[in-house]
Amino acid sequence: MSYIIPFLIAALMGMGVGGGGLFVIYLTLCMNLPQYTAQGTNLFFFIMAGIGALCLHLAKRKIFKWHVILMTFFGGVGSVISSLFLSHLDPSYARITLGIILIMGGFSVLYNYFLNYKNKKDTKK
Repeated sequence: MSYIIPFLIAALMGMGVGGGGLFVIYLTLCMNLPQYTAQGTNLFFFIMAGIGALCLHLAKRKIFKWHVILMTFFGGVGSVISSLFLSHLDPSYARITLGIILIMGGFSVLYNYFLNYKNKKDTKK
C-alpha cells in the first residue's frame, strides 16, 4: 500500500491537481512522519518529477533555457532563506501555515472555476 498511494499522488501531481499537499498529508497522518521530514520528502519527490518534466519540455523546445536558469537561481535563494526562517520556528507553525496555504489554494481554484462557469453561461445568452 505504501507504494500505491505515492504512485497515485504522483499521477495527480502530473495532472496538475496539487498532489504535493496530499502527499504531505499522507506522510504526516498515515506514515507518522514529522512535519518537516514530510515537507522535505515532498520537496524531493517534486524535484525528481520536475527534473523529468523539464528534460521533456527542453527536448520539445517549449521552455526557454534562460528562464529556467533565473527561476532555478531565485527559487534556490528563496528556499534557503525560508528554510533558515522556518528552522527557528516551532514545527506546529509549519503545519498550520501549510494548512492555510492548502485551503487558500483550494478556494482559489474553486473561485476560478466559478468565474469560468459564469463567463461561459453569460456568453451563451
